[in-house]
Amino acid sequence: MVSRRGFLGMLGLGAGALAVRPLMGQETTPGGEDTGGTSEKKSNIVLFLVDDMGWQDTSVPFYYHNGQPVVTRLNQRYKNRTPNMERLAAQGMVFTNAYACAVCSPTRCSLMSGMNAARHRVTDWTLGVNQQDRFTSHGEGLYPPRWAANGLQPPGTTAQGHCQPPWCQDASGKYYQPDMTDDPAQGAVAYNMTMPFMNALTFPQVLKNAGYHTIHVGKAHWGSGNGPYNSQTKKVTSPGADPRAFGFDVNIAGCEIGGPNNYRGDAGYGNLSGGNQFMTPGLDENNYYGDGNNVFLTDALTTEAIKALDQAKTGGKPFYLYMAHYAIHSPLDNPRAWDASRSTSQTLDADTMNPNPNDALNWNATERNYGTLIKGMDDSLGKLLDWLEKNGELDNTLFVFMADNGGLSVSGRLANANAPARAGKGSCYEGGTREPLIVAWPGKIAPGSVSHEPVIIEDFYPTLLAAAGVAVPGEGQLATTDYEGETVKQVIDGESFLPVLLGERATVRADGAARPLLWHYPNKWGEGPEGKAYNFYSALRLGRWKLIYQHNDQSFELYDIENDISEQENLAARLPAKVEELRRTMGALLRERGAQMPTRDATGSAVPWPDETPLNVGGLTLRN
Repeated sequence: MVSRRGFLGMLGLGAGALAVRPLMGQETTPGGEDTGGTSEKKSNIVLFLVDDMGWQDTSVPFYYHNGQPVVTRLNQRYKNRTPNMERLAAQGMVFTNAYACAVCSPTRCSLMSGMNAARHRVTDWTLGVNQQDRFTSHGEGLYPPRWAANGLQPPGTTAQGHCQPPWCQDASGKYYQPDMTDDPAQGAVAYNMTMPFMNALTFPQVLKNAGYHTIHVGKAHWGSGNGPYNSQTKKVTSPGADPRAFGFDVNIAGCEIGGPNNYRGDAGYGNLSGGNQFMTPGLDENNYYGDGNNVFLTDALTTEAIKALDQAKTGGKPFYLYMAHYAIHSPLDNPRAWDASRSTSQTLDADTMNPNPNDALNWNATERNYGTLIKGMDDSLGKLLDWLEKNGELDNTLFVFMADNGGLSVSGRLANANAPARAGKGSCYEGGTREPLIVAWPGKIAPGSVSHEPVIIEDFYPTLLAAAGVAVPGEGQLATTDYEGETVKQVIDGESFLPVLLGERATVRADGAARPLLWHYPNKWGEGPEGKAYNFYSALRLGRWKLIYQHNDQSFELYDIENDISEQENLAARLPAKVEELRRTMGALLRERGAQMPTRDATGSAVPWPDETPLNVGGLTLRN
């Protein structure tokens, strides 16, 4: 077992091994201190990540057709909900072709590691340590592969050892964070991961090594754990459940959970119900709930984030704030998601603050609560922008707004919740992966600008490091793990889109060529319906074209995304040569990234690579 304090030294990553001359022009020493070369300091970075937010859940138009914005029905519904998104868009650049993975954990692990999900193998959402049921058949005639169900772990993590739980409870039930140590005598608990996980050197750790003060607020959802944690029982966890293991100096309310049990302060965010794993930890001593208080979770996290920024400012270091809201993830029901500060009544007809918009779309308590979650998220965005402006940091801060997967289109939500994109969270279609992305950086990014260049979540790793003036780690510095007998290396699949942000060129690649974007989901999404839209697929976008390979029947779908954003016209049977071209590109990428394919129930044989199966398009099987 390698301790967390020792793994950086083992990898040769001393405090400043990755520090280089920053973009702003300031000279740095290996520790990140100012040498007096210039008066400018390194830029702060804020990444504001929203959970389960649909592409159109905003008043900002992200859908462009023939180069012009299209205001959709959902943009109209939320026109009074997101003024601060409009504010940020006016300050910076809107991306109309931004992508994440279709499910939470794969996106967050790609963000942290720079690896595509096919490579890091956290291809589905994570939760408990060694959850055997994540490898069993869930229908569709397929079994998922031995994917990294224990999630992302810091470099040097071995299958067995000791680590601190991210949170503990004392005898009175109050939460506290134990000190980061691997010394069992200091309270660390033993862990034993019998199922796969993936090691990675994360970009927050790289930023910390380069002199940044790093703050995590809200949802982590990287490594497995079995909270709620208790100082007496010391329930099973893994090192990756604690954001501090990945280079964060501060962790506010982060652990292994992917969603809150309750958004309401008068329910203690789930902490008053007793024993629920999805209770949100660490807010109980801050007067947000109990004794008649009822601060909504989004507001409580925002207040704590601003406290952390106040503290960071006194330290004089540049800061990285990861504001990862639990909103707008489920639950969406009354009373758990009803926001008393933004509604007049839980009863839908009596809620005069949220009347029926009469826009010919479904309206019920779920939709009302969803709308207030969006409004609360946007209010949080505004408070952070206000803090930056008030404290003189706005002009020296790169601010990124992004969502982690498509909006929920099941569980009582609108069937067309991501329209005009098809389907939603968990799906291979655009509604599952296309995201709202806005990036602002005063003096660097042209205000009110728009980019149509496709970018994907693993691009954030090299992009944010480049913006900080910090070198992307080289091969000898990145993590390598033995994945059940197979050596897997961390490779940065993402490509920096900083030149696009700075207006130096319109494309990520200097030669202007389109680059392939890959999605790989050899799993069944437990919350989705049966059928091909949500389960067992690989997908590839290259320029205007998108190819989907359905694992269950080895069929192909081809769409012209530029002219058919709703993916209604499958062109595979009409354009078999294009299918052939793209499936060979897909197969090469999947192999290069070490992708795992699902297996057949009956035989245990793996589903073929997309370029090794007969060309099945539109129900017709063509010759290779």
